[in-house]
Amino acid sequence: MNIPKISQIFSTYRTAGLPVQKNQGISVPTRPISDTFVLSNAEEKEIVKKIFSRTRKFSIKNYKKLNEKELEAMRTICTNDMFAKEAADINLDMALILKPELDKKYGEDNYVFVSIGRSPSGIARVFEFMGVETKYLPISGLRNYPDEDCVIGGAEGLREYGKFLKEQGITNIDIDFSDKKYLFFDYTYSGKSLDYFKKLIKRYYRVNQPNMEFISLNGELNNSVDDSSYKKRMVQEYIEEFLRSSHMQEFSGISELRVKNLFKINECKKFESDKAKKFNFLLIDELNRRHLLKDNPKNKKSL
Repeated sequence: MNIPKISQIFSTYRTAGLPVQKNQGISVPTRPISDTFVLSNAEEKEIVKKIFSRTRKFSIKNYKKLNEKELEAMRTICTNDMFAKEAADINLDMALILKPELDKKYGEDNYVFVSIGRSPSGIARVFEFMGVETKYLPISGLRNYPDEDCVIGGAEGLREYGKFLKEQGITNIDIDFSDKKYLFFDYTYSGKSLDYFKKLIKRYYRVNQPNMEFISLNGELNNSVDDSSYKKRMVQEYIEEFLRSSHMQEFSGISELRVKNLFKINECKKFESDKAKKFNFLLIDELNRRHLLKDNPKNKKSL
């Protein structure tokens, strides 16, 4: 079977602006939206605009407050954004591949999913909305340094970032008193970024507990599927198109934070883009449909 790549799908979207339909698990373009349909969306667009204007981050709490008219407007507008729909679908698929493996290894939801930077944040959102305790630690550009000492030497705002880590519960006391494993995930190519972050946390911030693990997201995804399976090909496409590229960044709601500008961490708390809010809604709505939606009060401070 000839399976279209996610990259081909995105290229088609950009050139043609087409909506999507599911075909054997893959999103494929359908016919263009008519002008009449676009005009009929005016009221829905206004409803969604008002909903987004009163939310910093679209959450389960926001979802549960929607009345039927608002809910249908959100479904119409968010689903018609083919980029957000494709991102939500594939990240949900990947999370549902990964989660059973983590549950089997550590116990169901008996771990904290920590997303380093923006790459793992799409899967992390799914985990968050499924009730897993989830934390987001914006940081990028680590791999550009020759060693961990240069990372520390080139960073500005280490004190401010340290305060942020405490707010997120990344402290010796919080982790030591938890009966959960803290799983720090990042996309790895050479492995340098994850290694440098590990040393930054352990050596500079002195957060070092036995129940901390630092894990390659792409490595764990590959280990979760059989080499000959259809899911293996989906995982490879996801790694190529979402982890290695910038596709996830506009939907993640997590701002870029360069190592040299760690003092800007407070700016990462201010808002999500409308793209990210659409992404969140689509995930929440689908998880609710599958009876997998769960709100964890421990995620209240998560970005």
